[in-house]
Amino acid sequence: MSYKLYLWGTLSALEWSQAVWKVTGRTVDVDLCEKELLHGVFLQHLPKQGLIVDAGCGTGRWPIYLRRHGYRAMGIEIDHEAGRVAREHDRGLDMLQADVWRMPLKSQSVDALLSLGVVEHNEAGPLGALREAHRILKAGGLLLLAVPYNNPFRRAIVNPLQTYVNWKRKKASRELRFGEYRFSKREVRGFLTAADFEVVGAYPNDALPPWTVGLWIDHNNLSSPLAPRTTELFVLPGIKGQVARWLLRWSPWLVCAEVVFVARAR
Repeated sequence: MSYKLYLWGTLSALEWSQAVWKVTGRTVDVDLCEKELLHGVFLQHLPKQGLIVDAGCGTGRWPIYLRRHGYRAMGIEIDHEAGRVAREHDRGLDMLQADVWRMPLKSQSVDALLSLGVVEHNEAGPLGALREAHRILKAGGLLLLAVPYNNPFRRAIVNPLQTYVNWKRKKASRELRFGEYRFSKREVRGFLTAADFEVVGAYPNDALPPWTVGLWIDHNNLSSPLAPRTTELFVLPGIKGQVARWLLRWSPWLVCAEVVFVARAR
């Protein structure tokens, strides 16, 4: 089952989805693509020929990276400033400013679509965005979907703690808003089937050491997601970091931040 994550009401769900690139500023570190577990999945499945669209691309890290490696890729992003940052780093990158629930592309015009950490931020659920992705994909086209994973560690420990912390925050009259869903693999398979996709495979996603994205985010949300950072983004300090990296290395499904699905449009 999914877990509905509520965060500080200072930001909307859309603003929370933009938080990482707004923290890192106008820097687009394209090399970080090679430090994600999903990097190998992408290279295995994405077509070298044909159009790849990153729907909700932020500052364009993945389409810029793919273009540098010979792929034909473009980005769609609702935030105008994020699109400007992307174009500053790749003048040849095609960018469209649009909502991923209503993309200004022709039906069956795209060979592959990336959706990385986007659809979970709509409180109505991801099905509308998945159906829109299906609309623009050619028959047999590929969807690579990454969403927050409601992993066993979250279900057993993090979610109960987060529910308790949010209860205390509400008692202290602090405003909370919906931030995102965290999904089980079964739920995501169900959404994809309902949107007329055939699932090809599912993979854990996080980052290579020294980063531990999922555990860092969980730790940060339980303390204060708006507190000033005292350590590097996505790096837990000291013994906590050592344990986190060990867990991610030896049992990625236990603690990983995301699940990545590869699915084919019927």
